[in-house]
Amino acid sequence: MILWFSGTGNSRWVAEQLSTRLSLPTTELRPSVLSSPLRISTETRSIIWVCPVYSWGIPPYLRSIIGALVIEGEGSGIPVHHLVLTCGDDCGLAPEMWRHDIAKRGWTAGNVWSVIMPNNYVCMKGFDVDSKQLEAEKLAAAPARVDSIADSLSGYVAGTATNDVVRGSFAWIKTKVIYPWFIRHAMSPRPFHHTDACISCGKCAQICPLDNIRMEASSPQESGGRKYPAWGSDCAGCLACYHICPRHAVMYGKATAKKGQYFNPFL
Repeated sequence: MILWFSGTGNSRWVAEQLSTRLSLPTTELRPSVLSSPLRISTETRSIIWVCPVYSWGIPPYLRSIIGALVIEGEGSGIPVHHLVLTCGDDCGLAPEMWRHDIAKRGWTAGNVWSVIMPNNYVCMKGFDVDSKQLEAEKLAAAPARVDSIADSLSGYVAGTATNDVVRGSFAWIKTKVIYPWFIRHAMSPRPFHHTDACISCGKCAQICPLDNIRMEASSPQESGGRKYPAWGSDCAGCLACYHICPRHAVMYGKATAKKGQYFNPFL
């Protein structure tokens, strides 16, 4: 079983590739998965989580899912949980954060892998999408990396718990200092807004994994039936709405005005 969360498609693509290679079913981790227990069979040996890295840590939304998800087996089988992280460059101590959350649930954690994919974070000074050349290089290398992970999962030895990841430099500072600051101060959905370039296509609302965007008339007096995106408070910070916009009309404050866009081209 593969459980995935994705914004701009990198983690979704990895999950779908693993599903094909391992013949495993996939489940997208939308809020609806919390409404009824997720059932597994006694034959399920592995539960594979696939998600992006957020500021060298695990996305807060995914951590909340881990803390609340009810998994019921149809027998006495005890599956091992594995993690595949997608990251632009490195993942810091994200594997340890995930292992901590899995252990709190009393689940068994196995191996963790990282897959380098194109960058998509654009909401702070100094951060932008990769150049087209670097994006192409990362995408070209990704299938072989996924093949390697699939082989490792197929040959997993019970009782092992290894990390095959790119940690990067200053991993402790990035995860223990920058990540908490980022989660507290840089993930508010309030700066999201649309510009006059918005054509009311609704793609941002359709792509939002948490259904946090509503298409509304800008004022009660407006006529013509056009509606525009309005952001609620249940934001995962995935930036799918920004990157999917065909007119670059979704903005995050002033930070994204001259930034690039990226959405996984394999999907």
